Amino acid sequence: MSLLKKFRLAGGLIMLLWGVTNPGAAVAVNDPMPDLRSFGLEGEIPDLEGKVVLIDIWASWCAPCKASFPAFDAMHEAKVDDGLVILAVSVDRKAKEYESFLKRLKPKFATVRDGNQKLVAELKPPAMPTSFIFGRDGKLRSVHPGFHGESTVEELSFEIETLLKEDA
Repeated sequence: MSLLKKFRLAGGLIMLLWGVTNPGAAVAVNDPMPDLRSFGLEGEIPDLEGKVVLIDIWASWCAPCKASFPAFDAMHEAKVDDGLVILAVSVDRKAKEYESFLKRLKPKFATVRDGNQKLVAELKPPAMPTSFIFGRDGKLRSVHPGFHGESTVEELSFEIETLLKEDA
């Protein structure tokens, strides 16, 4: 593993331990997960109680979002039985664009649409996509703006694996 990759992984651990988050997001580390059912999201919200939850804010027009879906599929497949839930929240205003994107990529994890953009207004993601990771206790642990290929996958995987080892 390269020195840069080791540094990024160590940075992810430091973020987990010290509660550092991206300053652009409206929510802060240790804030509780918003009550997703109160935002009028279109689609089925999976059971999140006692799970490590990755909420990914994305849009059909976003090229990095398209690149992230296969990586999230792999994470979902590898860790769903250990307690990981991935919920991808589209900010597409038009259902047709959302549905077309999902038809092409066929994700195995849960997806919903925030057509009225109420949840996105609350979370204020600093980039598209942005992943918010919540621990089993329902508290925000970190925010990851953007998707940067393998480096993002490594950071998210390390954090998720660490959180999956924690008790609820």
